[in-house]
Amino acid sequence: MNKKTSSSRSAAKPYPRHCVECGKVAVAATTIPYKAELKHDGKLHKFHIPKLRIDKCASCGEEFFTNATDEQLTASLRSAIGLLPPEEIRRQLGVLGISQRSFASHLRIAPETVSRWMTGLAIQNRALDTFMRIYFAFPAVRRSLAKVGSPSQASQEKSRRPQSSIRA
Repeated sequence: MNKKTSSSRSAAKPYPRHCVECGKVAVAATTIPYKAELKHDGKLHKFHIPKLRIDKCASCGEEFFTNATDEQLTASLRSAIGLLPPEEIRRQLGVLGISQRSFASHLRIAPETVSRWMTGLAIQNRALDTFMRIYFAFPAVRRSLAKVGSPSQASQEKSRRPQSSIRA
């Protein structure tokens, strides 16, 4: 049994849908138990999803993974390995009153990376997840990271450096 990914266009169509394998109009939404194996951060993670939402043809049995299926797999992976979900990252930034751009600047990453985490299009690695948790938990860390790289911080660090006594 092949598992195919259908496009986002098919997600807007009503059920039953046309099956690309057998040609019959017999594809409907269903749930299945699923043993997932997904690679993330250089490691294979195995976990069980009791009710994975998929599309399935009642005629030939072909199973189709939709965009919604992929989103459920990603959310289940985050949960299985204990990573912050997008809604928690969004909530924390809202509580702290920090923009995505400032957050990205503080973490020294591209704003697009934060955007992908918050929309669920990308999953942060464990190191950045831990860094985010520390950032959210400790105001002193946020203050320190906000200062690093600012013009005043750069001039302070330059003035602290010992002057070389060697002359050319």
